[in-house]
Amino acid sequence: MTDNIPYRQINESELWIGENRIYLIPNNIIHVIAVGVQSAALAVTLNETNSRLAMLINGKINYLIDLNKSGKSSPEAREIWNKIGENERTGKVAIFGIHPVARVLATFVMGMSKKNNNRFFRTKEEAMAWILED
Repeated sequence: MTDNIPYRQINESELWIGENRIYLIPNNIIHVIAVGVQSAALAVTLNETNSRLAMLINGKINYLIDLNKSGKSSPEAREIWNKIGENERTGKVAIFGIHPVARVLATFVMGMSKKNNNRFFRTKEEAMAWILED
């Protein structure tokens, strides 16, 4: 893990990286709550944490990403998010948030992706409904 990023493991399936929270929820979903500026160092630590959680899941991994409190992302951070989205084990990536920065970030990340597995939603409920569709 990156040394200067505060890191707290709550249990096997929930971790806090700075003020960001990443944890498993039912249906093979990794829920990410992004808070504040998303630096390259933070993205590296979140990616390492994501890899640890992904090992707890059999099969495809879906992502529910809350950007309501997220700030700007560095170009390096956006590249890391894109690689996670394009991973062969990644199923659906549902991004939600009404904050204007969240919309810009989501649009940019979705535009970089080669896969058509990303969608942006206004609410968590809409995002979850899409993930759970067959």
